[in-house]
Amino acid sequence: MKECPKRFESKEAMQEFVTLCESVFDKELEVAVGKICENECVKLVGLSGPTCSGKTTTANKFFDVMSRHNRHVHVISIDDFYYDREVLQARADNDPNIEVDYDSINTIDFEALRKCVSQIFSSGKTLVPKFDFVQGKRSGYVEYEPYVNELFLFEGIQAIYPQVKELFNQYPHKSVYISVQSSIRVGNVEFEPNEIRLLRRLVRDNNFRGAAPDFTLYIWKSVRENEDKNILPYADNSDLSIDSTMPFEINILAPYLKKILGEMPKNSEYKHKADGILSKIADIEEISATFISENSLYHEFI
Repeated sequence: MKECPKRFESKEAMQEFVTLCESVFDKELEVAVGKICENECVKLVGLSGPTCSGKTTTANKFFDVMSRHNRHVHVISIDDFYYDREVLQARADNDPNIEVDYDSINTIDFEALRKCVSQIFSSGKTLVPKFDFVQGKRSGYVEYEPYVNELFLFEGIQAIYPQVKELFNQYPHKSVYISVQSSIRVGNVEFEPNEIRLLRRLVRDNNFRGAAPDFTLYIWKSVRENEDKNILPYADNSDLSIDSTMPFEINILAPYLKKILGEMPKNSEYKHKADGILSKIADIEEISATFISENSLYHEFI
């Protein structure tokens, strides 16, 4: 359990609290990177975790920290290997017994991923796709030729899937699991880990993926089902684990949640869920995004 004061005495106290929380996370990351760098044979890192755990920003932080260990890292997002949204929709349209799948191993072009990894460690040059989440489709490719002794960090929820893990096992690698592992208490109000990730996703999807809160709440059930089936059973098999919970985050998310959930149509079937969230955060003291650092994990969501 991590705690955040119900009220701060001053803006200075608020800034000090945010800075302290971020420094705790950065130190945990430093320890993880140090353990990876102990083995110079490691050429690949798989960074996984359930949705909205902070994988993308943590991957970029890995880049910065490892550079101080004289290791050059190239980050590749497995999300860029997604099939176009219309392909996933067509699958569901052709089978009345299934809903649109956005999270399982079948949502990524695994053959393209396998080819990319193989070429990186053999021929050198490879084409890495880029996915536009607003448009819901692949926007093109970037040709990449690795440096000698470069380390590759593949980040995404799929990095923990057995098929992807089997692919990575062919190379000297380490696996890192990041997730919201702690609850947060703000005053007398408690938020549990899965709830925190949902709040993160509501804000992130609205800000960066063009998704209304109705859609995020609609797919949350299938997201959680996929995590229980394909992610959580394998979490303990990872080499390293990182807790991305930030004690101040409910306060940071509050103004964004109040705006996007407050604008939800009254006839939405998820209006009661939105009202429940709004009621729970109504008395939370807001913390401005200006208090977080330039390289904060939280820029991934806001």
